[in-house]
Amino acid sequence: MQKLDSYQQSLRQLQKVSRDDYLQDDNIQTIVERKLQLSIQVCIDIANYLIAQLGLRAPEQLENVFLVLGREGILSQELAQRMVGMVRFRNILVHNYLDTDADIVYNHLQKGLPDFEQFALEVVNRFLS
Repeated sequence: MQKLDSYQQSLRQLQKVSRDDYLQDDNIQTIVERKLQLSIQVCIDIANYLIAQLGLRAPEQLENVFLVLGREGILSQELAQRMVGMVRFRNILVHNYLDTDADIVYNHLQKGLPDFEQFALEVVNRFLS
């Protein structure tokens, strides 16, 4: 969770960059893409850890780890669905980096960060309450 928080702090700082500046700066784009990728990966790793520790059946597809947590009441169903979309987005960042649309990434930067916060809150509240 500390890593996720660290990545999110960096991304929140980068939210201040205007769309035009973002689209014109390859370095900023690379940083944002990488920090988003790492944030999503941390969430995947946490989900996999919880599934293993709780003795839950691991899904065949990586993106479905969040659906397992949603079914078990660890995550809300709505967040679990959004997190599935994040895994798909991560796959584009990792595997289709030549086809990555900078506008879409910028939109994720501007609108997607609350999902990471909600993920952390729901997990922490479930296990530390």
